Amino acid sequence: MILILGGTSDSIIIANRIIKFSNDVILSCATEYGKEVASKSFDGGIIYGKMDDIELTKYCVDKGISIVIDATHPYAKQVSENAIKACKAIDIEYVRYERPLIEKDEEKYIYCYSYEEAGKTIDRLQGNVLITTGSKDVEHIINEIKDKSRAYIRILPQSGNIQKLEGLHVLPDQIIAMKGPFSKELNVAIMNSIDCGIMVTKESGSRGMIQEKLQAADVCNVKVIVIGRPKINYPKVFGDMDDMINYIKGKTA
Repeated sequence: MILILGGTSDSIIIANRIIKFSNDVILSCATEYGKEVASKSFDGGIIYGKMDDIELTKYCVDKGISIVIDATHPYAKQVSENAIKACKAIDIEYVRYERPLIEKDEEKYIYCYSYEEAGKTIDRLQGNVLITTGSKDVEHIINEIKDKSRAYIRILPQSGNIQKLEGLHVLPDQIIAMKGPFSKELNVAIMNSIDCGIMVTKESGSRGMIQEKLQAADVCNVKVIVIGRPKINYPKVFGDMDDMINYIKGKTA
């Protein structure tokens, strides 16, 4: 049995490709919303809910999981570390699919390696800021900005996300609750509407539509802060999806 840790568009593609040669596939999503999205494109087994390493270990034993494919978001550090621990504990295979990075350009963009560092960098710069990193960990950015009225946060339009921002004293007109994908043109419109001077993004890769954000920033002459990916020592990692699928196919043959 193969368990795919998902929550990304990549994970749904991987699940659909693997189910063509193996019916023993379960796709795991962190949230009910993630399950709903996945179920529109994947007809196989789907579960949802967060598990720590102990819970994941038990689940893998109970379900007879032999391979765990980690196709979570590049910034889901805790999930990946839990999966690595669980696989090591019961001696099953862990395989990571990692979205390819965009080419790094330190002359053009400002790179930070924590949310706090990004917040402190914003505080030193002038202008309104569009934060496109989502609601998770956004407080670590906002809490470092003295003039919080400068911050506009783009999030999924879910009540929990909005309540979190309200708890951080973010005003309603600073909350951009929208579901992507966001084209270059839409990003330009949003940046212009808030008189944006700075944008914060994660290094999410092409499927995270980072290029559309960067292109919009160029058009609007907006400074870009890129939060670098967390450093994780993956036991086995693939950056090419075809290579990973062929590897899994060989394991299940």
